Amino acid sequence: MLKIILLVIALSPLTAMGCSCVSTAKSINDVINEHDAIFMGVALKTEKTPGDWYTSFYKTKIKVEQIWKGNGMPTSVFIKTNIETNSCGGSAPQVGNRFLIFAHKTQDNLYLTGGCSTFMDLNQVEKDLDSLSSEQLAEWQSMFSEMFKAMASAEK
Repeated sequence: MLKIILLVIALSPLTAMGCSCVSTAKSINDVINEHDAIFMGVALKTEKTPGDWYTSFYKTKIKVEQIWKGNGMPTSVFIKTNIETNSCGGSAPQVGNRFLIFAHKTQDNLYLTGGCSTFMDLNQVEKDLDSLSSEQLAEWQSMFSEMFKAMASAEK
């Protein structure tokens, strides 16, 4: 059960309304196929763009370390994440932390992600894993292994 919950939370390419998400994905492969780019990288710089509740966002420069999907992706990219937690956003990405990112490319050449798509702070995940029981940890590792296997077979 935990595996299913974590999978839905971590991998759903979803439509956000407020901060409720409705998944159209049926499998990990569906999730992979519904994103323009899947990559891992380190946050180099984060800035908050000015604007109101609807238009403000974090723009974070990411040094790309590994690409699973996104042929022709440069060695560094900018990602755009929501700020307000009520709209599936959150706090600014921590500079120096490593992230796993499932994103959609925008017309302004940013990679859009947020609470309803995977923008996983792997440094935080590592800390959180310490609080899991051995059974929960085994389920998490199994789910993560399945996800990475599917990503490895994705087309770049």
